[in-house]
Amino acid sequence: MDALRKTLAGEWGERGQSTVEYALIVFAFMASIVGLGAIWHGARDGVLLRLCTESLSHELSARGDVGSVQDVSLY
Repeated sequence: MDALRKTLAGEWGERGQSTVEYALIVFAFMASIVGLGAIWHGARDGVLLRLCTESLSHELSARGDVGSVQDVSLY
């Protein structure tokens, strides 16, 4: 009886472990895709530029967008 129990436990343990590993990899991959999509949309809409310029301690709004981009990149 013990030999049968060890055999079944080993067989099911391997199958369950691969399922968990697959689920974790799929979740991590999907999370990275969603994160990259959010960054891409933020950069496309200008949200990231606005957040960067608002967080500057010395925001220079009189310089315009080009001046703000130069300020962010040189900061």
